[in-house]
Amino acid sequence: MAKDRLASVLERWEAVIGLEIHTELTTLNTKMFCGCPVAFGGEPNTRVCPVCLGMPGALPVPNQAAIEATVLAGLATNCEIAEWSQFHRKNYFYPDMPKNYQISQYDLPFCVDGFVEIDIEPEGAPQRPDRDGAYTTHIGITRIHLEEDTGKMIHVGGSEGRISGATHSLVDFNRAGTGLIELVSEPDIRTPEEARRFAQKLRLIWLTLGISDCNMEEGSMRVDANVSVRPRGESEFGTKAEVKNMNSFKALHDALAYEIVRQAEELESGGRVVQETRHWDAGAKRTSSLRSKEEAHDYRYFPEPDMVPFEFTAEWIESVRATLSELPDEKKKRLIATYGIPVHDATVLTGEDLDMAEFFEAAVTISGPERAKAVSNVMLNDLSMHLNAAGIGVAESKVVPSMVAELVALVDEGTISSKQAKEVFAEMAETGDAPGAIVELRGMKQVSDTGAIEEIVDRVLVANPGQVEQYRGGKTGIIGYFVGQVMREMGGQANPKVVNEVLARKLAE
Repeated sequence: MAKDRLASVLERWEAVIGLEIHTELTTLNTKMFCGCPVAFGGEPNTRVCPVCLGMPGALPVPNQAAIEATVLAGLATNCEIAEWSQFHRKNYFYPDMPKNYQISQYDLPFCVDGFVEIDIEPEGAPQRPDRDGAYTTHIGITRIHLEEDTGKMIHVGGSEGRISGATHSLVDFNRAGTGLIELVSEPDIRTPEEARRFAQKLRLIWLTLGISDCNMEEGSMRVDANVSVRPRGESEFGTKAEVKNMNSFKALHDALAYEIVRQAEELESGGRVVQETRHWDAGAKRTSSLRSKEEAHDYRYFPEPDMVPFEFTAEWIESVRATLSELPDEKKKRLIATYGIPVHDATVLTGEDLDMAEFFEAAVTISGPERAKAVSNVMLNDLSMHLNAAGIGVAESKVVPSMVAELVALVDEGTISSKQAKEVFAEMAETGDAPGAIVELRGMKQVSDTGAIEEIVDRVLVANPGQVEQYRGGKTGIIGYFVGQVMREMGGQANPKVVNEVLARKLAE
């Protein structure tokens, strides 16, 4: 989807987007209502029992750790925690749900009325700069409820994830019954980029809490989107379509961009948008119709008869709150206050990879807080470029905090120039060698001895009397010529700062 095509549509139409984000509680030892182990993969249908297979007479026993993880997620996203709630049966016939119903929550979820603030450039939905000057958008959270996951369908002979064209289908129930939290956002999202930032922010929060590995490729975190469009200036919602099968943040962005343009162009041509569920085909980069959209009454919810309601005391809720880790927004504010780095630096360090902020603090502990900005510069430029090019996370890189701290010190002390530092970084990223060892091996140490530099400067000035007269006649920009001559004479190893100081003094005499 061309970016300018989407931008053109959004000038005339406003998108209204709500997300449903399903996250498996992969850090649990057992499934939601039985003792079967939780793990990705394995031989099909080997992690099952009468409870998760829905055998007659098998009774569910709720997983306490899953309930605590759900409440923790609600507290981390500013939700109100219900003091009284219960599970419901969501009845439907899908072949990947062996009981023909799913134990979920309907009108009494554990967590309601929360919100998350996302950092985003001032475009799309109304935003406001916070007191640090960054722009944020408020995304409301309707609810977070706990349920059991379904099994996995494998369609043989057709395109991946599609029944159409398949000769037959297989079902693996290993995943069925795994604890799953579903977060439903308010329809506060206005652009595909906001949707992507919101989902990324939630992933970072869940990882910080340690409740899931959030692996989208393996299905631990899955995102569905409800999207509609309306003419700019209108307040009434348009007809929405639900989009499924978005297994990456890029897929989420691209699917929403396509669907917004599709709906707008359909309406502009005199057609109408129908309420339905649509499938995102990443290969074809388009959505296609799957089925008409179900409503809540289609599922015939009723209270789960095999479990009593839950009552949470204020003391228990506070005991869960006490286990909250430092969240990304709190960490960002602390880095700014403690190390004096800019808002942008702190936002990047805390906004994508949990290990980046940890790496930064480890490097600053070694280098000293006075070099925090220099450490941040190396991480946001050289290190980020290296990670992106290699397609790895910081934890997988050969570069470790002590290397960055040493590299920053070598530049700060004048041992090497900032230009040489980039060469050193490239080599240490490839080999894992320490910066000092690379500088020593390659003979890159700068000459900062004033006496040695003065000798070369005198020689250069004597050899270039015409340029000296030009400088003294007011053409001061020619000093760059002299610097180049000195650096050439010294094989590029003279300290540029000292060279400039000596030249300025000699030319003024």
